[in-house]
Amino acid sequence: MVLVFPMPTPRKVSRIRYARPGFRLGLVCLLTLTPIGFAEERSQDSLSNWVFRPLERPSVPEMRNSDWARNPIDSFILSRLEENGIDPTPEADRRTLIRRASFDLLGLPPTANEVSEFVNDPRPDAYERLIDRLLNSPRYGERYARHWLDLVRYADSDGYKADVLRPNAWRYRDYVIESFNSDKPYSRFVEEQIAGDELYPHNDDAKRATGYLRLWPYEDNQPDMGRHWGAILDDITDVSSDVFLGLSMKCARCHDHKFDPISQEDYYSFQAFFSAISPWEDVYLGGPEADRLYEKELAVWEEQTANVRSEIDRIESVAYKKGWDAAFAKLPPYIQEIVMQKERTSYEEQLARFANKMMGWRTNKDIAKNVPKDKVDQWKTLHEELAKFDSIKPEERERVSSVRDVSGTPPSTYVASKKGEGEVAPAYLSVLNLEKPKIEPIPGNPNTTGRRATLAKWLTDPSNSLSARVMANRIWQWHFGSGIVASSNDFGSLGERPSHPQLLDWLAQKFIDDGWSLKSMHRLVMTSATYRQGSIRRNEIAEQIDPNNKLVWRMPVRRMDAEQLRDSMLLVSGEIDSTMGGPGVSEEKSARRSIYVVNKRNKLRTMMNSFDTPDLHNSCHARDVTTTPLQALTMMNGEWVLSRAERFADYLQNLESDGVEERIVTAYEVALGRVPEIEEMQLAQGFLGESANSEAWTDFCHILINTNEFIYIN
Repeated sequence: MVLVFPMPTPRKVSRIRYARPGFRLGLVCLLTLTPIGFAEERSQDSLSNWVFRPLERPSVPEMRNSDWARNPIDSFILSRLEENGIDPTPEADRRTLIRRASFDLLGLPPTANEVSEFVNDPRPDAYERLIDRLLNSPRYGERYARHWLDLVRYADSDGYKADVLRPNAWRYRDYVIESFNSDKPYSRFVEEQIAGDELYPHNDDAKRATGYLRLWPYEDNQPDMGRHWGAILDDITDVSSDVFLGLSMKCARCHDHKFDPISQEDYYSFQAFFSAISPWEDVYLGGPEADRLYEKELAVWEEQTANVRSEIDRIESVAYKKGWDAAFAKLPPYIQEIVMQKERTSYEEQLARFANKMMGWRTNKDIAKNVPKDKVDQWKTLHEELAKFDSIKPEERERVSSVRDVSGTPPSTYVASKKGEGEVAPAYLSVLNLEKPKIEPIPGNPNTTGRRATLAKWLTDPSNSLSARVMANRIWQWHFGSGIVASSNDFGSLGERPSHPQLLDWLAQKFIDDGWSLKSMHRLVMTSATYRQGSIRRNEIAEQIDPNNKLVWRMPVRRMDAEQLRDSMLLVSGEIDSTMGGPGVSEEKSARRSIYVVNKRNKLRTMMNSFDTPDLHNSCHARDVTTTPLQALTMMNGEWVLSRAERFADYLQNLESDGVEERIVTAYEVALGRVPEIEEMQLAQGFLGESANSEAWTDFCHILINTNEFIYIN
């Protein structure tokens, strides 16, 4: 279906066509009666360009009710509330605050002892001490890594039909967790992911960080390497602009952006920063000393196994050639020609490496079935003989999936337009009117062009208003459920306008001034009176003036996300395994935290996936929050949920207690962080009955973890 909208424009363009994917664009344009022009014709002073303006240092507003404010954030919030005649909501009680803060920073509910200690802490800085304790917990990194992994579309598998698992992807996930826990400056965090191999080639963190550039979906049996590689570069471009710049540039792949000052040339100039990369598997952790030790031990093993390995290689070479020939035959003629060439351009080298990666993987996988039938017994015997030397064979070094730049002249990047196909160089967005980047190879590092290093330095330059605004906005979103700019991956015209633009600039500047410290920003936001507001109070005036709470006159009520829900059930059942790091685990068979569950792009029907886990093919800036019958059925009838209720019941029944009442109190404290009301106690006693058998306790626990009070955070 094609919709045609007549649009008046300054040029002689009377009709603009939108196919189905562009329906929203045309509809927005139709409803707002905004003429669609071209990027160069838009005024840089228009509302759509506010994000490109330099950061300001706004003064903290004055308020009538200054006693309410605890830090400058509150001044910005209260001044807007006072302008609209709205009173903020009084501070939440201590039980609510510790539960809110614990879920916010750790993704877990507080224990009964933690609630009791905080509620009864007489010190005037008890709340500030609570925030510091939570920020120093290793569980903090596990919680905030999940936010970041959503953004960069982290997955443990390739996607497409085969959806092959990636054995080393988890090292990037662990890097993110450790970076948040150590409060690594955001500037360094970005540099390591964009250009760790260029800027810090011998640093293990940087090696793991460049796993970001390997998170793209990958089809291992796609023979058209040129098209597939082009799709991968587009994916990296789109995700990087979403995540680091807060700009949706995808529209500019095919034409100048119809709403934002982003030209098609801008899109491919940005892509050119990444155009020289190539997948690299032989990147090892441990440093030069570990490499030397490994090579020394390997040499001993190779010397003693030389004869056996020679015989194995002789047999397997036949099998390997058979598999290679079969894989080679499936390649398009132009790729076959490139693979066979001895001399290649840098672009041809990229495609050849890509083809060899695909053919080598498939061939190695199929060696066993291609061994000549008359050699199978001999081949198995030789492998048994080789296995006798395993005791002296060094363990495989820790390997990461990374990238390097291809050598030689960087591949060209082209932009196709009505004027023809033209080559573009790496450049920043033209609307910023910046000088062209000076790109130079990194001295002493032959595997680099310096392009990504240049981009990384620009992204983290204090003068870059985009990066600081975008991350400050994300931090606000992670605490309040919605950013100051609600569309946190799209600050452009199709996104939302900022509800508090001066506050956003103040936060962004504060973020830079504090050394790009994420923990400092968390502490600032969470110690504000704005964050400490209650969430359940009727305010008819506020509800009429600001029904969507954009002015933040109360704390929003939020449902747990999928990971919080699973981890909370494991915690209250007493099963949770706090082991950190390592390869991914099964969601249903393991009791480890959900951050360590294997993320498959082709999702399975599991408890977590019923509760709006993200699409792992695209950057997810905010989780969907749906309410579906499947969720209710999962919680009421799901085998995994019922098993958690059983373990929770076992824990209660095994307590050293004098009676049912004490166990009921404990159940409420563990699940809900409070003691039951008198009426609740009576209902629970009536439900359990005099016998209070295992089945009754299981049903009682099942009811508690199905309550809104358990599932929602106030």
